[in-house]
Amino acid sequence: MENRNRLFLMIGAGVVAVGVAVGIIVLAALNTNTGSGGGASTTAATEFASHTHIIGEPDAPVTVVEFGDFQ
Repeated sequence: MENRNRLFLMIGAGVVAVGVAVGIIVLAALNTNTGSGGGASTTAATEFASHTHIIGEPDAPVTVVEFGDFQ
């Protein structure tokens, strides 16, 4: 009887481990699809009229750095 209980316990632990792994994979896939994961994304620049006060090349590369203070 003890071997049977141990078998059920091991099967249950395996099912829980597979469930946790699938959950982590799904969450990771959702984060990469939404673009909120630290990866670089590109967005089309808006064209401005010639009389606006903008300095620089319109095709210059841009890096956006986000800072968060979680205190």
